[in-house]
Amino acid sequence: MVIGRKLFDEIDKPIGYKRVYENSFGLESEASWNGIVKGYNGFPDGKNVASGNSFEGKNRVIISNWEGVFTTNEGEQITFKGRDMNKMGKFVVLRTYSTDSKKLSWINGLVCLLEGTFNKNENEFRSIGYEWIFQI
Repeated sequence: MVIGRKLFDEIDKPIGYKRVYENSFGLESEASWNGIVKGYNGFPDGKNVASGNSFEGKNRVIISNWEGVFTTNEGEQITFKGRDMNKMGKFVVLRTYSTDSKKLSWINGLVCLLEGTFNKNENEFRSIGYEWIFQI
């Protein structure tokens, strides 16, 4: 596996949060967010909205599953799913994409690795997305 070209910068803002369950192992929650994406190397600019579930263990490590819709500035829609791990405000995400757009068909099956940080004062997540290349 090789990290390839930079595909986007993303800034996300939480828009909803709900505690679902808490026990001696940790806290499960549901959250939603929206964001702005600045694309590079053929990846489009646009906006996204997503939601998912998170589990925060007593060790303060958060593991989450997300899915959402990314709408390009030209109005084309791309769905995505991701899984992330967040520790002390720093996170890494593995995300996949799919679309019915013929123009953006190269995005189907694309796997990205995102790295980022959460800024508590700004209440925003900032990340950079890179292409993840499989070598056979």
